[in-house]
Amino acid sequence: MLAHKSKWCVAKGCNNNITEKRHFFSFPKEHDRWLQWIHACQRLDLQVMGPEYAYRNCRLCHLHFEEKWYKIGKIRAHLYPDAIPTIFFERE
Repeated sequence: MLAHKSKWCVAKGCNNNITEKRHFFSFPKEHDRWLQWIHACQRLDLQVMGPEYAYRNCRLCHLHFEEKWYKIGKIRAHLYPDAIPTIFFERE
């Protein structure tokens, strides 16, 4: 999965106004991994939309992944195929 240039993270509680450079990753198309992602980031509202919708329209920033799950190069970031988001901020 490649990082996208989108500047919006769909994780609840994520501060999308952070000024530091962030890398954004598409949701997975594969159904089981997609379910893991929407459960992890508490976005069960995406379940009715399906994995294809989430893949095309939703991004999570690199701040929600442990460093072992991605590699940041000079031009782009790469998320490893089995990465699952595990880092979330205060939830309301």
